[in-house]
Amino acid sequence: MSDLRVGLLGAGWFGREAHLKNLLRLDGVRVVAASSRSPASLDAVRAVAGKDAAKDMHLTRDWREIVAHDQVDAVVIALTNDQHHPAALAALAAGKHVLCEKPLGLSLAECDEIIAAAEAAQRVLQVGHEMRFQQLYVRMKEWIDRGEIGTPQIIWCREYRGPMRPGWRSRRSLTGGMILEKNCHHFDLFHWLTGRRAVRVMATGGRNVLTDREILDNAQVLVEFDNGLHGVLEICLFAPCGGDTEIGLVGNAGRIDSFNQRHQLVHHRFDARETTTIDVAEPNEEVGFQDASGRIDRGIRAELQHFVDCCRRGATPLTDGRSARHAVAICLAAQQSIATGRPVDVD
Repeated sequence: MSDLRVGLLGAGWFGREAHLKNLLRLDGVRVVAASSRSPASLDAVRAVAGKDAAKDMHLTRDWREIVAHDQVDAVVIALTNDQHHPAALAALAAGKHVLCEKPLGLSLAECDEIIAAAEAAQRVLQVGHEMRFQQLYVRMKEWIDRGEIGTPQIIWCREYRGPMRPGWRSRRSLTGGMILEKNCHHFDLFHWLTGRRAVRVMATGGRNVLTDREILDNAQVLVEFDNGLHGVLEICLFAPCGGDTEIGLVGNAGRIDSFNQRHQLVHHRFDARETTTIDVAEPNEEVGFQDASGRIDRGIRAELQHFVDCCRRGATPLTDGRSARHAVAICLAAQQSIATGRPVDVD
């Protein structure tokens, strides 16, 4: 089977550290092109890829050249959030498979257009919700599906960390807002772990400390799901350093807590009054990346391998466009609730 020829749209810090480094280590994959508006980023691509691999790559400052390239089978879109929609539409129209970083779009209309374009082109559309591929949460979902906590009643996420990297992530027009940029991961995980859909959101938040930025620096979000499940999310971006993201569930028969920096799961059984703690190691071959607050995040290699497998088989990805749209809908409802001070129904 011939190599899948991949073009990277957006070779900035995340594109290189998360995607390029892992793509270069996948069997049956050849990175044939990369783009960045920054000449320094293109120089960094050459350094990461090595001289031999880089000399055969098409490096450009315009991602549109890669989309039009007839030697590209699939693209990974790691551009700023505001460019996900035009880049995905252009790539799908050109017959490329697409792995688009989250969020899928800045609005539900953008999401719907991308989903429709993928269906019309009969091409794979996968969205970069890599937390579903982290072994910590894979194991957590196995426990939930086995009934280890009974019927889930409450799910929560608590993340108190330092600021995100400065630059475009500080601008609302480029990110779509802090909750959309940061917490679509967590709401996607809520939906995937429980199989429940959000129906209503109430949120509060503000720009209390990082006042030089356009986006919120803290928020507290309550989510009502169908079948009675409730979700709670707390996010703070002005804590002095990166701490564990704590994600947990409690049901009518038990509770699970997860800590993503310790790679640890804790299971409490209510009936036997037992507590079990396990360490969940990630594969050594994964190239993890360190975010601005010093935390190590993983799941990208498994996500990319899944994308390659789906492209080869013509399969629907685990993180497809429709599931990604639901995460966008929750985030937009939360941001609207903060703006209006009222509950908002989820589309």
